[in-house]
Amino acid sequence: MSETIRYDRGDDGIVILTLDDPSRGANTMNDAYVASMEATVSRLEAERDEIAGVIITSAKSSWFAGGDLDQLGSVPADRGQDVFDTSTRVKGQLRRLETLGKPVVAALNGSALGGGLELALATHHRIALNNPKLEVGLPEVTLGLLPAGGGVVRTVRLLGLATALMEVLLKGTRHKVAKARQLGLIDEVVETPEQLITAAKAWIAANPSAAQPWDTKGHRIPGGTPSTRPWPRCCRPSRPTCASSSRARTTRRRRTSCRPRSRARRSMWTPRSSSRRGTSSIWSPARSPRTWSRRSSSTSTRSAGATSARSRRSPRWRCSAPA
Repeated sequence: MSETIRYDRGDDGIVILTLDDPSRGANTMNDAYVASMEATVSRLEAERDEIAGVIITSAKSSWFAGGDLDQLGSVPADRGQDVFDTSTRVKGQLRRLETLGKPVVAALNGSALGGGLELALATHHRIALNNPKLEVGLPEVTLGLLPAGGGVVRTVRLLGLATALMEVLLKGTRHKVAKARQLGLIDEVVETPEQLITAAKAWIAANPSAAQPWDTKGHRIPGGTPSTRPWPRCCRPSRPTCASSSRARTTRRRRTSCRPRSRARRSMWTPRSSSRRGTSSIWSPARSPRTWSRRSSSTSTRSAGATSARSRRSPRWRCSAPA
């Protein structure tokens, strides 16, 4: 399997990793890259005490083009677990890189798209060349693919939930340098390719103990999380209820209600006196000062003989308690 990452350590202790896939015109996240990155990260961890920092650059006109679509399209249906395992391996490599304990800088001399941006987000500082052709983004979402290298988590923690969704994750927009810097995907811009390495080395020297913001104690997601940020009144979620609060509200309704709500409720009321049909019959609860009366049919505008079966079966109720 070919080597796609060149490893060069200078006298200053700074390691320059050059992405250069000899078999492709652009650097992609194929099997060769995965194997090379595994060996590179393992070597960095072994030489951690001897290095001062890491710079990732590219020998191609584009920095990193993302996933290898030809390879992804040729995966048969029965190899889904293998693809998942590879994705998990890639995320593990990037996590080991950003928690190396040494400053890691991405020197973007070309576009970083898809997996390329995910690799850049795993570094502590991103410096881009001021090139009108340079773009950064996660365009794979327009093909129905989700960022599988940690891009979802890192963009949300870096930019905030709303900005990450609307500017990066949902639309697959390719941002130019100025817009990417405004969003926070790029930290610094230089004018010439020679200034890329110079600026990266200067930042490493100024930040020897760099760490990701989300690995710093007290970090908060910009704009808050769905559980902490204020909701507009029109979109505010309903207040959760529990059985005890529901019973309490039901009890209050029963106490302030002016009539039984069902036949089951009427069975709880006992007659204080009774008489033949058509005259008043007083009803009252066992432990309540309220009394309930059933209207006599003689008070109705219709005659007793014209009383319908429904009115005899479901008499109207009224409360005789004082207001």
